[in-house]
Amino acid sequence: MGEEVGEVVFVRRASGLVREVGPFSALSIVLCHVIGGGINFFSVQASVYYPGANVPLAFVIAGIPTILLGLTIALMAIAMPRAGGDYIYITRVLDPTIGFLASWCFWYTEAVSYGIIAAVDVQFWGLSVWTAGLALGDKGLQNVGLWLMSDPVAWLAIGFVLVTIFLIVGLLGLRLYALIMNILLIIPVIGSFLTLGAFASGMGVAKAKWESLFGAGSWDAVFEVAEKYGWSVEEYGIGKSFVATMQATVPATWAYIGFTATAFVGSEVRDPSKSFMIGVFIGTIIIAAYYVVVSWAVYAAYGNFVSAYTFVTLNADAAAELASRYGMTALPSGMLPFFAAVLVHEMGAVAFFIAITGAIWLMNDIPAFLLVCSRTVFAWAFDRFFPEIFAAVNRYHSPYIAVIFTSIVGYISVVGTVLNVQAMLVDTTVLAIFRYLFVALTAIMFPFRRPDIYEKGLKLEIAGIPIVTIIGWIAFTWWTYIFWFTSTTLDPLGILVYMVWEGIGMIIFAGYYVYNIRRGIDVSTIYKEIPPA
Repeated sequence: MGEEVGEVVFVRRASGLVREVGPFSALSIVLCHVIGGGINFFSVQASVYYPGANVPLAFVIAGIPTILLGLTIALMAIAMPRAGGDYIYITRVLDPTIGFLASWCFWYTEAVSYGIIAAVDVQFWGLSVWTAGLALGDKGLQNVGLWLMSDPVAWLAIGFVLVTIFLIVGLLGLRLYALIMNILLIIPVIGSFLTLGAFASGMGVAKAKWESLFGAGSWDAVFEVAEKYGWSVEEYGIGKSFVATMQATVPATWAYIGFTATAFVGSEVRDPSKSFMIGVFIGTIIIAAYYVVVSWAVYAAYGNFVSAYTFVTLNADAAAELASRYGMTALPSGMLPFFAAVLVHEMGAVAFFIAITGAIWLMNDIPAFLLVCSRTVFAWAFDRFFPEIFAAVNRYHSPYIAVIFTSIVGYISVVGTVLNVQAMLVDTTVLAIFRYLFVALTAIMFPFRRPDIYEKGLKLEIAGIPIVTIIGWIAFTWWTYIFWFTSTTLDPLGILVYMVWEGIGMIIFAGYYVYNIRRGIDVSTIYKEIPPA
């Protein structure tokens, strides 16, 4: 499918992609990719997985270098607006081998997270159904919601449906894809404001609100059951441990993954200077601000009750005992929209809107993950370092083979999530940070190693020193600190997964390096040039 060997260094003279993404869609892609399970699910579960953590502070610690890296990505994307995002930046500025390895590791992060999101989202739809049943006084509907939140079979089936829906849409081109994402963005944005309002209204009255829904004594029953099964304020109380807070940057960092999403569709972005600054940089600031405020709000309203209840829901025996006391077949999962909905349960429509907000935010992740993964594979293939068929584009200007391939991996990772396979959350986060370090190094060296490209972008300097270099250095040192703390959460199996995956990546890169040379392709020229748009 490529040109005659030696005629061009890339697979084709043009990518075949079309610039369909404007500033609003650029922002939409980032917000839809990022806001989801990390804040709505793991923000409360982190209080149990990392006893004594100050979760809002963890979002601050992970958020600051994320914003800094967002600025460097935006500046490099403006200078190199091509599909593949930081794969292009690292390979053209720092080193091709490092660039492919970092991209290969991040692609694993995205592809595995794709399945996590599809499976976990079912629990949020279950919360929506449960809340609707609550508002209508329909016990049967409530039980259906509880089933969706607790049955892995439902997660598997509906997870597959979600992956399939966005696979079909993804094959029809980015114009329709972006339109759907823009429409789906509006509902959860409104719901997020309602969520913040619910927490604000519940401060000081959370216990009364809880007991008006679940009955007198139901609040204290949570603490009684939790303590019976090993929970204590001394160990799990908010802010008891700085080490736990640093370890909680694992789910916090995972929650931020995707803030660079728009950069991966660089060949499809109109007005790069405006779109990348709004989508990547401003979008990251918006996300960080929301994460910090809403995670603070849930703990400010409920205090240590968040940890106690979540602890119970994560312990099968404890959950069964508390559900029995409540006269329920199961307990609603501990998730941020649930805690917000309880505070406004008297207003059934508002509570339902808040619950469905979490489901839509999470569902919105799926199309954005698909964009990032498929465009990454496309970029490798376009550079001739992956099977060239993956650079194929259909009549809708969609890299359809790459989209189908990514979706297949999505199905596999849905199954892995349901089976609770290792390397689902912590391991993917470490790989993401591993890639961040090289992105930051690239930003530091960008103006000096590739001044020819730097001059074409947005030049911002302080006392003659490029801002991209300054910010890149700060981001690199900060991410290094988080990286080592995050690595302490790994187990031998997770490390083995890294060894195998990185080894496979290097075999692919080295194999194609030799293969291309034998075909008479000047490999060094590939990585000196910016791919055609």
